[in-house]
Amino acid sequence: MITSDIARSADFRLCAEALIDRPIVTAADRPLLEKIRRHANELQAAFTRLTGWRVQAHPEFARLVKTPARAEASHGLPWARKKIDYALLAWVLWYGEHTGGRKFTVSQIADEIKLRSAGPGDAGLDWTSRDQRLAARRVFRGLEEMGVLRLQDGSVDEWADENGKRDALYAWGAAAWRIHVGIPAAELERLAEGRPAPVSPAPPADGTDEIRLYRTLLLNPALFRRDDPAAFRLLDAPETRARVLQNLKQLTSWELEVTPEYARVLRPARSDDAVQTPIPVTSGLAHAVLCFCGLLRDRQAADRLVLAGGESYLIDESRVWQDVDELQKRFGIKWGKTMQQQKVSSLAEEIVDEMKAWGLMRDTDVPGQYLVLPTAARLAAHYAGGAEKDDDSM
Repeated sequence: MITSDIARSADFRLCAEALIDRPIVTAADRPLLEKIRRHANELQAAFTRLTGWRVQAHPEFARLVKTPARAEASHGLPWARKKIDYALLAWVLWYGEHTGGRKFTVSQIADEIKLRSAGPGDAGLDWTSRDQRLAARRVFRGLEEMGVLRLQDGSVDEWADENGKRDALYAWGAAAWRIHVGIPAAELERLAEGRPAPVSPAPPADGTDEIRLYRTLLLNPALFRRDDPAAFRLLDAPETRARVLQNLKQLTSWELEVTPEYARVLRPARSDDAVQTPIPVTSGLAHAVLCFCGLLRDRQAADRLVLAGGESYLIDESRVWQDVDELQKRFGIKWGKTMQQQKVSSLAEEIVDEMKAWGLMRDTDVPGQYLVLPTAARLAAHYAGGAEKDDDSM
């Protein structure tokens, strides 16, 4: 009985972690999907109590409908790289509703999107552009992984590589009609009017301090005191912190780290698709980010950064360019030929975007100025004998 209870608890945590970290669990991982369905009632009870999130358990997919307490760059889909990916995602979903869920070929939907995206003085999407065809390929592949689309014939790779001369046939999957996002009416009005989003949105009025605490810990790279002081103060009380830790341990196998200015859950290295895994070191861009963080940490230790309060600092875009130029000259050969020869402005933009996605940096209300968050000070990289060493203690 004890062994059975332990196995049941381990399965429950495995299911909860997958629902938190993945957009959708599909039938491609049937054993996990069936475990989620078996534990659906328990999972729903736990997520309702802690976060107010809803579990969808369908025979072909499972999904946790997650509402963040604060929107972050890290909430993006793992396969989406640029704004055009999200624009194309919206177009593809629109096309499914527009056609009543009929099967379609890539060339058919591409022609329709090109026609509909055109406007006064705007030719719309241009499929002769390789970058735009590759973006479309990312979207189709990503939607396949999410169970939204099912490839039935052909190859989207051939369409992307041969300028649309070949084709692929798709049908809609079960998850296509159950992807719903709750967007407040005021936000829809802002989008319709083309007004920009605020740089630092306030936490939503709905939900208790504790619900916002759990939502942020589970969905964001970190909960910062500066963002939500009321929620963070709950962790200042030893008895509340102990209860939060106990609830997290019952739901997941993750640890909780609390510092004076931020708190975060620490996921083990096996969680490849987690929101906040140990920082990856498998790509040249990741190496560049770690090197940049190390430079910032050295400058912080020397008291050469502009303090912004709460262990955060300000840095100007021009300073980022100078630092990236220096790092590229010193370490570019270790990042790969492409990054070694890349324009400094382009490389700096990629590094900043990656840091935003990791929860290490944000925009400010001042154009060309960034806020470096305290989590960045935990990172650095050093090359010794051609090997990369990650100094983060995550």
